[in-house]
Amino acid sequence: MTVIYRFRSMDNLLHEHNELENQELALSSPRYFNDPLEGYQDVFWEGDEVLWENLLRHYLLNLHRAAMICGISDDEETLDEYAIDPKLTRDGLPTDLWRQHYDSACQCFFDEKEFGRIPSRLASLPKPLKRKSLQLVLSVIHRSALESVLETLQNSGVISEGWPEVTNSTDSETVVEMLDNLSGAMADEPEEQWIETIASQVAPLQSHAFLERALRTGGEQLELHEKKVHLLHESFPNRYIRGICNSLIHTNWHTSCFAKECTSPPMWAAYADEHRGAALMFRADRQTDESWGELNVTGRTGWHDSEPIYGEIPASLYAVDYESPPPEVDFFQSLGTLPVPKLESAWHSTPDGETSEIVDGILEDLDTWRKDHWDQFRCMTTRKLEQWEHEKEIRMVLPDLLGSGESHRKVTYDISQLEGVVFGLRTKLEDRFEVIRILSEMNQGDDSLPVEFYQMVFDGNEFKKVKLDIF
Repeated sequence: MTVIYRFRSMDNLLHEHNELENQELALSSPRYFNDPLEGYQDVFWEGDEVLWENLLRHYLLNLHRAAMICGISDDEETLDEYAIDPKLTRDGLPTDLWRQHYDSACQCFFDEKEFGRIPSRLASLPKPLKRKSLQLVLSVIHRSALESVLETLQNSGVISEGWPEVTNSTDSETVVEMLDNLSGAMADEPEEQWIETIASQVAPLQSHAFLERALRTGGEQLELHEKKVHLLHESFPNRYIRGICNSLIHTNWHTSCFAKECTSPPMWAAYADEHRGAALMFRADRQTDESWGELNVTGRTGWHDSEPIYGEIPASLYAVDYESPPPEVDFFQSLGTLPVPKLESAWHSTPDGETSEIVDGILEDLDTWRKDHWDQFRCMTTRKLEQWEHEKEIRMVLPDLLGSGESHRKVTYDISQLEGVVFGLRTKLEDRFEVIRILSEMNQGDDSLPVEFYQMVFDGNEFKKVKLDIF
């Protein structure tokens, strides 16, 4: 039996959230982690003409959605949260009129502006495109795509003619020439990382240039209209790529974090309210360096009508890997959050019935694909940069299989899994008393406490925990 530690503030354990009395473990989704690179994957795009055409159609679909929301909504939260919907398909548009607008935008872009020849050029690149390289390509295409969408919506009277004009749009011939040059550079260079390095600097420079232009107008703050312009004219390619990588490959997930040790002062400072909190000690069954057994927790496992169903969840514990590089992910072959019928209609085939041969292997052996996909999920959710190695983290990861989209989640544990409590150097006397009182009441009728108590001390040489023999 091994012990793992969960650092908490007293606000979480007692005063605000009552986690100790409720026997709760709080879990957070990646967007609320203190490391913005949590869950990062080395995604690349390599596909045939069908897959690339569908990516551009999906890009136009979300650009159309974003323009519609900018045109009809004055709510900033709506703009931030819902302007892009990576799981959206044409059939999922709310009305026939929206579908007509989207079809018209596609016709304008692919036929009238002659971008229909771009998918074949993308498919013929000698090496895959990674995130920043794809963002660079989409940035070059973007203004023509936006022009197609806005022209359609303005002609239909959905948005006003006064919307800022799209300037410096790139014609398809220029894009073809750029892709041919990129193809030649890829063939000549043994490493493609230099392309990513250069491309990674484009979006920050564009965003900074936008802010400088806004500052010159004399405004004291960015107005909602300016944020809409920035979304549609500047930041959309970046937000789109981030959205499809976060939403289409793996389901959302929540994690609860533990540590192998409790003797790190920075951990107490960061996660236990500057040594004023406590560290809960949980029993773990370490099996390998990576696998640390399971915690049996209880949480929501489904719904009956509108009522939640709760059940036991065997939650595996894994040590965080600080050494391995981010897992490589083939985007077109890793779209794991879409139902197969939607995947086939929206991504694997074009409107004229042409299908992709690259992804045939997925449908031929779905069981193997699913196993590999979940192995990849575990690698992705248990990896951090080496700069975090001092945390020596063990984590419990629960995939959001119900698709709730919640930012936070709670599960409960059995008190028998709690080995002890360690108080910090600065834990208040009244907080220590309350912790002991709650755990004593949980064990009424028994001769011994179910948990042991410890205190962190510094003896002038070493920061360590000492056992408190209370009774």
